[in-house]
Amino acid sequence: MEKELIQALVTIVSFFNRTDRDKAFIKDAGVDLEATSFQLFVTIGRMQPTNVSDLANILGKSHSSVSRQIDKLEEKKLVVTKAATTDARIRFIRLTKSGEELKKILDAERINNINKALAEWSKEDKNSLLVNLRHLAETLSTFDKENLY
Repeated sequence: MEKELIQALVTIVSFFNRTDRDKAFIKDAGVDLEATSFQLFVTIGRMQPTNVSDLANILGKSHSSVSRQIDKLEEKKLVVTKAATTDARIRFIRLTKSGEELKKILDAERINNINKALAEWSKEDKNSLLVNLRHLAETLSTFDKENLY
């Protein structure tokens, strides 16, 4: 059973990490955002305020790559950065008003997509999935905190 659980999780993560799917999602949402910046933008919106190091760790990218992408998002006025008061090398990042508006559009498109994907599911099945996903998220969050070295 453990093997099947891992396979299911890998399938789900792979679904959400595909650049070609991001491109299609951006097109369907009708927004002006590069696919290379999409996951970064979404992660900033979910974690804000955040910093370059945390984003690089979560996305599995180099600090410099994430920093360059943040600069591009800042040029588009989708994010704003501010140096930490304790260490000027640390930049805190959050969405601007325009970024928040773009996030709302993307969130609505994501809800539309999940509704289409789960159209044949019963309300009970959806509720069961939600309960189990929340349980998994809580378990993994606790595991992560307890097992950091």
